[in-house]
Amino acid sequence: MAPDRHRLTSAALAAVTAGLAVGVAVAGCARPAERADPAAIAARAAPAGVAPELVYVLDLEGFELAPQSVGVSGTDGMSAAYVRSGDAGVATVLLTTDRGGADEPCETLPDVGRSAYACTATLGQATVRLEGTDVDAATMRAAAGAVRVPTAGELGELFADVPEASRPVERGDLPAGDRAPVDPTGSGG
Repeated sequence: MAPDRHRLTSAALAAVTAGLAVGVAVAGCARPAERADPAAIAARAAPAGVAPELVYVLDLEGFELAPQSVGVSGTDGMSAAYVRSGDAGVATVLLTTDRGGADEPCETLPDVGRSAYACTATLGQATVRLEGTDVDAATMRAAAGAVRVPTAGELGELFADVPEASRPVERGDLPAGDRAPVDPTGSGG
C-alpha cells in the first residue's frame, strides 16, 4: 500500500509542479503595462497646470524622453520632446496636446524626402500634434501609432522637472467688493 501511495503522491506532486511552471511562464510573458489611473495622472498633472485627459507619451524606438522638456502647452495641454542621438546627429519629435482641431493626419504623411514634418492624431478628447526634426515620414507615422496614456511607473519621470503652475500674487491693497486698488487721495489727487 505504501508504494501505491508514494506513486500517487509523486504523480500529484509532478502535476502541481508542472502547473506552477506553466503559471510562472505565463506570468513572465511580456505584457503591456497598464495605463496609469486617472486619479494618479491628475495628482501629477494638475499642479503643473496640465489637464489630466491631455497627458500622453509615446514609445518610439531609439527616442528617449527629455524630462526637462515636459511642460504646459497652451491653456492646459502638455508638451514633451523625444530625442534620438547618433552618428547622424540629433533627431527630435515634439509631442503637444490640446483640444483644438486636427491638421494633417500623421497616417497620411507622404514620403517626400523632407527632414521636418508636422502632423496630428486624435485620441479621446485630445488632439496630439507631432513635430519632427531630422526624421522621415515613416518615423512620424510610427510616432503617431505609439502615442498612449502613460503607465503609473512613468508618471514620476514624466513630471519630475515640471514646476507647479504659478498662483496669482496676493496684494494687500485690494479690498473686498470690486477689488479695485485703494488709491488714497492726497496731494495731487
